[in-house]
Amino acid sequence: MSGPIESSGDIEIYCHPARSSNRGTVPFFEKIPQGERLSLVFVPGETADPPYSLKVFSPSGTNIVDSLVRDPPTGAPQSPPPIEFVVSALGVYRIEIRSRTGRHRGDAKVRVG
Repeated sequence: MSGPIESSGDIEIYCHPARSSNRGTVPFFEKIPQGERLSLVFVPGETADPPYSLKVFSPSGTNIVDSLVRDPPTGAPQSPPPIEFVVSALGVYRIEIRSRTGRHRGDAKVRVG
């Protein structure tokens, strides 16, 4: 991984510390410490339709977020607020977002520590 966050797929995923003033879709390149609260936003492709299945897995493989998202938090001014979670262990967290009605997906890895 070149930075703490690596994203791939049709749905672009952005993650940054909740304490930062950045609410939008600007990549974050600083080290993410253990115990940090992260904000997650994602930008689906133009042809991806809601709802979306969101899953976040800890480094041990435990599912820490499992949610159905009807209105994606894109970071735009009128979008819902970012989805937040705490990274309490060192290692790589895995994020999966899937369109429930199509084949669109996004995957990301967030390195903590």
